Formats: sequence, C-alpha cells, structure tokens
Amino acid sequence: MNMKVHVPNWILSRSREQCCSLWRVLILMVISCYISSCAPQTKVGTPVFREEPQGQVVAPPDQTAILLTSADTAMQSGQLDKAEMHLERALRLSPRDAQIWHGMARVRFEQSNYAQAVQFCLKSNSLAGKNEAIIRQNWLLMEKAYLKTGDTEKAIWARQKASEK
Repeated sequence: MNMKVHVPNWILSRSREQCCSLWRVLILMVISCYISSCAPQTKVGTPVFREEPQGQVVAPPDQTAILLTSADTAMQSGQLDKAEMHLERALRLSPRDAQIWHGMARVRFEQSNYAQAVQFCLKSNSLAGKNEAIIRQNWLLMEKAYLKTGDTEKAIWARQKASEK
C-alpha cells in the first residue's frame, strides 16, 4: 500500500538546510518545555519567602583583628591614610563592629575632621550594645572634638555622658 503524506508547500519551498534548522529549533523547544515542566511548581500569586540569615555575617575574627592592629600601628606612627585604609577594609568585613567605627573616629579626629569624628563615635555607640568601655571612649573623644570646635556646652554634655559609663 502506497500512502502519500501531504507536505505543505512552505516546507517544500525550503532548502534541506533550512528544514534541518527548523527541526532543530522545534526539538529544542520541545526539550526546554519538558525540562521546565520538571521544575517545582508554585501557585501563581503565592509569595515565596526565603528565610533571612540570622544575625550579621561576621568576618573571621583573626582578619578583622589583624586589620585593627595594623590600623593602630599606622596611627601610632602618624600614617593616618594607611590607618584609614586598614579600617575601611575592616569595615567591609565587619560593618557592625563598634571598635572599628571608634578607630575611624580617632583617625578623623587626628585629621582635624571633628564633625565626622563625632558622627563615627555616635555610630560606634549605636553598635556597642553594652560595651561600656567603648561607649565611654567614644564620649571622651566626642568631648575632645567638641572642645576643638569651640562647642563647650556639647563638650560638657559629652563629659557627663562619659562619666555615666
């Protein structure tokens, strides 16, 4: 029995290479539909919640401690730019570390940038939690910064806050 298959004219007008290309595209589409159907299904409109990591991501303490030590050494030798560089690297690793922010405040104070020194002290205090030693150091540094700018009222206030700690 001889059976004829009807082939549309638009297919007959194509070259053999074009037909092969069309078949390849068709096969790839079928495969991609099959693969996508294997993916886990979620209902449309249903929000997908991902659990947030608990707490902060903390850098290895050794690396942060090394950077803090390097910054202190650089400050003691008067290399404020180098100290600032070490502290900025430490902040990228541990942005919520009150000690690093206090170090940045000290650098800004030594650079005569008293307003930013105060801001960094306040940031450090906001992250210090119950670390009274760092909070006290911040208030004392703020007192010095206020005195340098001639704001004696705020300097007295900062001194009082330091004595509370």
